[in-house]
Amino acid sequence: MLELLKSLFSVVAVGILLGAGLPALYALSIHFLSPASDGSAPQGGRRVLGWIFLAIVFVAVIAAILLIARERIEYFTGWDPYPFL
Repeated sequence: MLELLKSLFSVVAVGILLGAGLPALYALSIHFLSPASDGSAPQGGRRVLGWIFLAIVFVAVIAAILLIARERIEYFTGWDPYPFL
């Protein structure tokens, strides 16, 4: 029973992280990359943080697409993007 609860907690945690975490990171990246109230472009840490958040979202989306299309990619190209699965 304890193993079942641990597994359930893991699935729920990942679901919350990916279900709410990625859109939140995307929203934060747009916030940090948007112009300031005076219309000036973002500078310094704001711009770096915005691009880091956007890169994390981009990598997660590409990884998900590769995971979904893994068998088709391997069939056509012979390359398995996730050989450990």
